[in-house]
Amino acid sequence: MPIYPRPAWALCALLAGCTLGPDQPPGSTVPLPVSGLDMHAEQGLDQWWQLYRDPELNAAVQEALSQNRDLRMAAANLLQARALLRETDTLRQPATQVTARAGYGSTADDQLEAALQDSERIRTGSRYGVGLDVQWEADLFGRLHGLADAARADAEAARAAEDGLRVVVAAETTRAWLQACSYGQRLQVAGESLALVEQGRALSAQLYQAGAAVTLDVVRAEGLVGQVQASLPPLQAGRQRALAELAVLLGRPPGDAPAVAKACHQAPRLGSPMPQSDALAMLRRRPDVSQAERRLAAATARIGVARADLYPRVSLGAGVYTSAHQPSGFDERDASVWQLGPLLSWSLPNLNAARARIAQADARESAALADFDRSILAALKEQQQALSDYQAALQRQDALHLAAERDHQALHLAGLARAAGASSALDYLDAQRSAVRTRAAAAQADAAVIDTQVLVFKALGGGWRSAPPIVLPPPKRAAANLFLRTSDEPVP
Repeated sequence: MPIYPRPAWALCALLAGCTLGPDQPPGSTVPLPVSGLDMHAEQGLDQWWQLYRDPELNAAVQEALSQNRDLRMAAANLLQARALLRETDTLRQPATQVTARAGYGSTADDQLEAALQDSERIRTGSRYGVGLDVQWEADLFGRLHGLADAARADAEAARAAEDGLRVVVAAETTRAWLQACSYGQRLQVAGESLALVEQGRALSAQLYQAGAAVTLDVVRAEGLVGQVQASLPPLQAGRQRALAELAVLLGRPPGDAPAVAKACHQAPRLGSPMPQSDALAMLRRRPDVSQAERRLAAATARIGVARADLYPRVSLGAGVYTSAHQPSGFDERDASVWQLGPLLSWSLPNLNAARARIAQADARESAALADFDRSILAALKEQQQALSDYQAALQRQDALHLAAERDHQALHLAGLARAAGASSALDYLDAQRSAVRTRAAAAQADAAVIDTQVLVFKALGGGWRSAPPIVLPPPKRAAANLFLRTSDEPVP
């Protein structure tokens, strides 16, 4: 509904800071869950990576939270938003302006003398002047108040964005570290499996030479060796990829991952049960939800700013000016003037543009509300999906480890039966192939559990509280300018 100027603005003129916009942003249309946990049930989520009880991992996460380049960019954006807030706050303070001028020309005491060109009364020569102006805008309709509220909400949204990036960096650093260890473990399993199948191939060759095996047994043994060998390069590439990801997250070059991570062949496990968290507590903790809510608050505040343009702006000002024909004449009494009074500014002929800006502000608030609802739904979805995937990964891990144990027993029994002549080499190779596959699958299931654990912690929004400060070194201008030079410019 359009907003039109009304006589009520006269009453607002009596009240400094009368606002025309909504007092608070609209609430979410998403039904929120009811909290069922106390605060003690969520202990451990703030620094959840410490639950793995790995000091080297803890040190890596702390380094990432202080040295990560994405976090540095977010910290710089936060500084910019806070500086803009300080600038907006100064709009409610008196503004001063000092002027000084000097020139050469003609002057007269009044316009009539100048029009008649009375040479006796027209003075030609140098003219000097200085002045001081002080002006303060009376925020009668809340325009400056709305600008300050919007800037404050923007700064809080930038802080929430930084906190959200802390959650991502902590989760991805932990994930990259655990993946590097997991790939090392899978490579170790693959190496042991390769040694096992190579022994089976050598045994098949010996039996073939002795006439106790056929060509099919030898060929199948060689094929099994080739299968295990083919699994090594992808595992090696995955490990290098995880190490490069870890190094970049730490703010280092891709090849400069920590030596402990490079030598890790056993992923750490959770030393205590995963902390519990209900949906409402998760929503309160997730920085992306807070960021969307602060953006909504900023959009609501700007509605009041747009509505204030329908009404006049009133400023109180004062000024002192003095001029003289000579620099030594400023002390003359008739050379100084002063003024004091209000300044009324009202874009009356352009009210349609103001109403259009109000419609834009209303639409931006509706979009911000939709984004707020979307962030809530996305957070609830991510939590439910992460917990479901984690439970499924645990069940698959248990089943595969049980299968690997059974296949290992079957391989042992097949070896005894073959040594006693109760079974053929083909039966032993089949048992060997099954044992190798299930052991590799069990190691892969361990890696999947690690990934889903990290995704659960990430979905719960932990990792941004009690974080170390982000290091923002001063920029090196000379080094940065090297990338801005053209090919024709010499490099010193």
